[in-house]
Amino acid sequence: MKIAGKIIVGTLSICFAGALSAAGNLPPLLTFEGVDYLTGGVGLDESAAIKAAEKDFNLSLLFAQSKRGEFVSDVRVSVADKAGRAVLEAESDGPMLLARLPAGAYKVSAEYGGKVLVRTVKVDAKGVTRVGFVWQPTAKATME
Repeated sequence: MKIAGKIIVGTLSICFAGALSAAGNLPPLLTFEGVDYLTGGVGLDESAAIKAAEKDFNLSLLFAQSKRGEFVSDVRVSVADKAGRAVLEAESDGPMLLARLPAGAYKVSAEYGGKVLVRTVKVDAKGVTRVGFVWQPTAKATME
């Protein structure tokens, strides 16, 4: 085998091993009313695996709090279609949630710490619609 062929085979082997490693760190695929989704992203390995899998989904949500720029989990998520019917309801196991939805317009609600943020999104059949939810900390009144 020529050197160029060995380099190509070696490069493909490394890429394939990397893909398998990322897939091994992927959280389980879940389903709600026929909509596939996954959630997680805690730790570098799992977040890298989810980021690599993003291409297989058409909605990507990211949850953070701006107080210290930290990611958050335990976010209650609801996605409703134009008719107001819930097509996805889930609680995040980490700062990332990926979903595979039919193309269309949706209202995405995310609740964290008792505060609900809402976004209207358009999801296409191909490509990824990325939406970030960032909660601002509430000011606490103090008496001195």
